[in-house]
Amino acid sequence: MQKTDLIEMMTALLVDALKEEGSDDPERAGAGAPLLGSDAVLSSIGLVTFITGVESVLEEEYEVAVTLVSEEAFSRRQSPFRTIDTLADYILELSGDATNDAVQEAVSE
Repeated sequence: MQKTDLIEMMTALLVDALKEEGSDDPERAGAGAPLLGSDAVLSSIGLVTFITGVESVLEEEYEVAVTLVSEEAFSRRQSPFRTIDTLADYILELSGDATNDAVQEAVSE
């Protein structure tokens, strides 16, 4: 599982979530899209739906069963839910692929 694949998958899910919330601006969806705070692109309910969708796709398409919302996630100094990019890093960390992904990116450069 590559970080770029995760970002692409989550961006597509974010576009769908924005459409469900009535936004017709898919440009708001991207790796740096704020998921939390006053500038968040989704409502709190939209964020919960988005995270649930991410977990489902991870399990169905990548065979990775992770629980993204946990005490560990909320106890971090910086939330892994800040952006799609930080969420991708967190998913890789949880799945044990963070070091493998970093090595693969370094080799391909």
